[in-house]
Parts: sequence; C-alpha cells; structure tokens
Amino acid sequence: MKLLCLRSVIGGLILAASATAISAEMYRWVDENGQIHFGDRPPTDAKAKDVSGDLAPINSIGSNGSRRPILTTATRSRVSQKVDDEYRERQLREKQEKQKKMKKACDKARNDLEAIQGRVVFLDNNGKEVRRTERERQQIAEKLQREIKYYCG
Repeated sequence: MKLLCLRSVIGGLILAASATAISAEMYRWVDENGQIHFGDRPPTDAKAKDVSGDLAPINSIGSNGSRRPILTTATRSRVSQKVDDEYRERQLREKQEKQKKMKKACDKARNDLEAIQGRVVFLDNNGKEVRRTERERQQIAEKLQREIKYYCG
C-alpha cells in the first residue's frame, strides 16, 4: 500500500513538473557589454525577446516515435543568425556614434585653431577682455593642434 502511494506521489510530481516546463516562457536579451542571456523571466533593466516559440518542447515525441531535439538545426541556425545580426548592428551603431563625436571634436579644434591664429582678443565669461602673452597664445595653438591630430587623425 505504501509503495502504491509513493508511486502516485512521484507520478504526480513528474506530471506537475512536465506541465510547468511545457508552459514555461523563455526570454533572450543582450546586456550593455554585448553578453547574451536567457531566462524564464524578462529582466527589468533591459529589453528582452520572448523566444519560447523558437524552442521545441524537450520531452516531445515525433510521429515516428523518435524524440525531437531541443532545437532543430534550422531553428538553431535562425537564432544564431539573429544573435550575430543584432551584435553586428550594435557594433555598427557604436562605431558610428564614436565617429560622430570624433568629427565634432575635430571640427571644433580646427575652428578654434583658425580663430586663434593671427591677432586675437580673448574674452572671459563676462565678456571682458583678458590679456594673453604671445607665448600663451602659442601654447593654446599647440594644444589645439594636438587635439586636431588626435580627433582628426
């Protein structure tokens, strides 16, 4: 009698566990460092994609009686391609943002250098003239040339 009761309890637990696994959702997200994560709950600080539909059930049996793999080759390939595409897009966006910032800094340094060459009047934050020696002006020009070399290449 105890053996029959134990079998019923174990069978019930297995059934409950498999029902939970079947209805579970799977999320995929990429963190700020480009790392890919999977989980059964979406993160609160990142945008996650529900990939439950891309996954085959673990304990499913095909019509011919054979077990199906967790992910088919085609699904695995699609998921891998999506991950690669998203990574390349992110890298491209970051590269474009960096180039935009570098160009802006380059243009500013060039304009400042052009403005400082020749006769120049320096003004403070209140619009009053600030006297600079020729040596100070040359130091500012050299600093701007270094910035141009760094930002403009």
